[in-house]
Amino acid sequence: MGQFTFRLEQVRLYRKQLEEQAMQALSQAVAQRDATRVRIHALEQALAEQRIALSQACCLSSGECWLARQYESSLKQDIADALGLLRQQENSVDACRVDLTEKARARNLLDTLKEKQAANHERLELQKEQQNNDEIATLRHNSVAV
Repeated sequence: MGQFTFRLEQVRLYRKQLEEQAMQALSQAVAQRDATRVRIHALEQALAEQRIALSQACCLSSGECWLARQYESSLKQDIADALGLLRQQENSVDACRVDLTEKARARNLLDTLKEKQAANHERLELQKEQQNNDEIATLRHNSVAV
């Protein structure tokens, strides 16, 4: 039986490599997004703590009060900036998912083609073998009959 060789194997391997790179890109995008979420949570916690500290402070000078409000304002701005970054990162994650889906679909298409061609090759090889066996049986039968 002849060995099956898929002519597009190099293309299939290249597409598999592209799919793996897309998986890595998605993984990095998700990690960045998660880090931003953690940062936002930490900033929100710091803001809540600042508000509690400010509400519990009884004797603050005007300068201390101004500093506390500036710090609170800075935390709010940092949260707003981080939320904007988070939206960008969510879009990036979505784009990476779409890219990965397309690359996986392209690789699966070649995998399916390879499987079909391998099955077809095996079927043809079995037909050749059966035909060869039939010829041998016919020749033996004719030689015995003569």
